[in-house]
Amino acid sequence: MKIMIILPIIALLSHASMGQGFNFKDKNIDEIRFSYHDSSVPPPFHRSFTITIKADSVHIVVDSYGNIIADKTFAGSAEQLINIIAVMDSAKIKNGTLPENKGCTGGTGESLVCFSKGSTIFSGNVYHCGGKDSGDLKGDITAVGMAARQLIPDFETVLDRQ
Repeated sequence: MKIMIILPIIALLSHASMGQGFNFKDKNIDEIRFSYHDSSVPPPFHRSFTITIKADSVHIVVDSYGNIIADKTFAGSAEQLINIIAVMDSAKIKNGTLPENKGCTGGTGESLVCFSKGSTIFSGNVYHCGGKDSGDLKGDITAVGMAARQLIPDFETVLDRQ
């Protein structure tokens, strides 16, 4: 009897450890915030941004060391939100421990926060430096970032790099 109970638990744990993500599709997400944190470069070139995706809007705020460069809102759709959630699932986004940053400086970072009815249901960040990642966000966050950027009409112009 004990073996019959233990085997499904072992199968479940091994399946979870094979890189499965958070399963965002089942979480009733109504808001997603993707943020990109730029490296330390001179102000005319530094651009960090946050893209907030909801069923009716896509909002971007671009800054250079706290100075707001752009703050724009575009019409959105439930389909766009659902598509981003699908990208997060296929990218196997999940929390996990990445190696500690061993003093590397000058990298970039990305963070992802998901909300359901105003409550945070997922949050993670990753710091990319020296070809290595640190933080608590695993999976292909680059794919999520690219999908979020595609929701911004003429994204490069919004960044307004001088």
